[in-house]
Amino acid sequence: MSKKNLKSVLTLLDVGTSKVCCLIVKFGPDNVPEVIGCGYAPANGIQAGAIIDMEAATESIRTALSQADTQAGRLTTSVVVNISSTQMKAHHIYKEIDISDSRAITGNDVRRLVDGVIAGCLADGEEVIHSFPLSYTVDKEPNIQDPRGLYASKLGVYMHIIALPESQLRNLVAALDRCHVSIDTKVATPYASALATVTEEEKSVGVTVIDFGAGTTSVAIFLNGGLIHLDLIPLGGNMLTKDITRGLNTSFSVAERLKTLHGAAFLSPRDEIERLIVPVLGEEGTNIQIPQAELISIIIPRLEEILEKVRNILQKDSYFMIAGKQLILNGGGSTLEGIKETTATFLGDSNHRSSVRIGKPDSIRGLSSQFAPYTFSTCIGLLKYVMIQERSLLNENFKSQPTPRKGFIGKVIQWLIQNF
Repeated sequence: MSKKNLKSVLTLLDVGTSKVCCLIVKFGPDNVPEVIGCGYAPANGIQAGAIIDMEAATESIRTALSQADTQAGRLTTSVVVNISSTQMKAHHIYKEIDISDSRAITGNDVRRLVDGVIAGCLADGEEVIHSFPLSYTVDKEPNIQDPRGLYASKLGVYMHIIALPESQLRNLVAALDRCHVSIDTKVATPYASALATVTEEEKSVGVTVIDFGAGTTSVAIFLNGGLIHLDLIPLGGNMLTKDITRGLNTSFSVAERLKTLHGAAFLSPRDEIERLIVPVLGEEGTNIQIPQAELISIIIPRLEEILEKVRNILQKDSYFMIAGKQLILNGGGSTLEGIKETTATFLGDSNHRSSVRIGKPDSIRGLSSQFAPYTFSTCIGLLKYVMIQERSLLNENFKSQPTPRKGFIGKVIQWLIQNF
């Protein structure tokens, strides 16, 4: 395969608690992405987004990559990958610097300010995943999006920084290294999963994206067109399944099936009438019959615990509460019957319910319809992140004049801008 073709291909890897997914996307002459390789494997050795068994996790990643590579007829050497960790921290910082002689602000001034913020907020052993200038101030004048070229004596910035322990990254790097794959770009999982379903208008007005994953529930808050907060809750769909396993004395696989087929987020009168057959753990051939209400009564307390933690996040800041009026639900947990209505009521205030919709990731040409809509949503978010990265002020290196986008990545960005 030619060098030109290699450069026109991106490999997107989602390393999750329940699954490892991989999409290989090729951009043709029309700059429209098309899936040419797809891989899927159950995730082993991964818990709440962190690798806890190197051998098992490596094998899951290798399986997903191998499937995708076989379909694509190529060998992946680098990936765009998501980063998950319950130890991920969000820092909100304001800092100012002096501008000598009240001259015009340059790109170097902005870079010096931003680098100073990043260096000053990190604890020992932490690494930055994302750094977002939310807005700038020029001589205390707020809400400046691009200060370059303005005359001032002081330049300030409000920064949102996402960091996590280096050890979490090292484990993922080590697992990928065993698969002979390097990392091109790292994206926080809550950010990637949110980008897959959120619209530009929603990001501008304010929206909170809640992703109900298997090992964690993530929260991404957008306002004024940008990401203002990320959070991870160490509770997810697997915890609901484990509660059912213990409560009904059955296997994890049976509990997962019961949750998926008969679970709900609230009780209704008919739930006392409907009967479910549950195989008893350790007693082959022995079943019990329970009302569906018993299953749902096990699910509701844990779901309310998760939603309570989401509400606590939103109540930390008045800006977060604004974005909490509009909610998008992602992930496998968003398919639970009644989750939309329950979330709207639980996270709304005393006067109004929040407006809630179930997220639907954008489609990509060539992606098989045999998978559930949310299966590859994080991979789709990774693709959309490329646009954010290229358009951000940080990644333009603060050039004083706009430059035309060149090469493969530039073409990708142009297509994403036009279509997303």
